[in-house]
Amino acid sequence: MKLKFITPDGLDKNLKATAHKSGKLGFTMDAAEKLKLNAEKSVSVAVNEDDSSDTNLYVVINETVKEGAFKINKAGQYYYVNTKALFDTLKIDYKNDWVVYDISKETIDGQLIYRFKRRERDKKSEKASNV
Repeated sequence: MKLKFITPDGLDKNLKATAHKSGKLGFTMDAAEKLKLNAEKSVSVAVNEDDSSDTNLYVVINETVKEGAFKINKAGQYYYVNTKALFDTLKIDYKNDWVVYDISKETIDGQLIYRFKRRERDKKSEKASNV
């Protein structure tokens, strides 16, 4: 038997993006680094037309600011996208709800796509904070 030990340094960290009350979608520093975000790029955002119950967002990182895409902005060390109009159109209540997306990478139709999976709020921690 040959054992291979896995170090935590080599593993992908939990990449996430959080909707702020202003409607901006902010990225953690780990996510920004892994996605290679910078203010010269933009993101194209899609939804699954075939499944209305699919709450995921599907994102492509564009190397330039493309027409019809969301420009990536930087404030201090953090990157964000102004998604207020998108969230309003999709009826995502970012002002009152906790909106966090876990980001994973996959290939769809031969293209690299980042799946932004909406994280469900943990009911246990919600009850504990209300006590």
